[in-house]
Amino acid sequence: MAYTWEPKWEKYRVEVDGIILYTCRDKITGMIACPICIHAASTCLDLEKRRPRNYPVENSFFFSPYDLIIHIREYHARGLNKKYLASSEKKYKKLIK
Repeated sequence: MAYTWEPKWEKYRVEVDGIILYTCRDKITGMIACPICIHAASTCLDLEKRRPRNYPVENSFFFSPYDLIIHIREYHARGLNKKYLASSEKKYKKLIK
C-alpha cells in the first residue's frame, strides 16, 4: 500500500468567465494544480527548465476549474493588493512630508 502520490502531469487549459489559464492536471485523478503554487512553467508547461531557487512551492490542488479561479482570486490576488497598498501608502506619506 502506497502512502504517497506521484502525479502524472499533463498540460491543461482552464477557461472560466473569460479567464484563461494554462496549468497542470493529473492524468489519473483529474486534480488541477494552481499554476502559481507549483510553478507550472517548469513543472508541466515546459516554458522554463528550472524554477527559481527561492521559489516557495506549495501543494494546492482542485477538483474544478472554478475552485482554482477562486483560489487565485482570494489567495494570490489579495497578496498582490496588499503589497500594492503598502507601497502606495509609503509613497503617499512621502508626499505629505
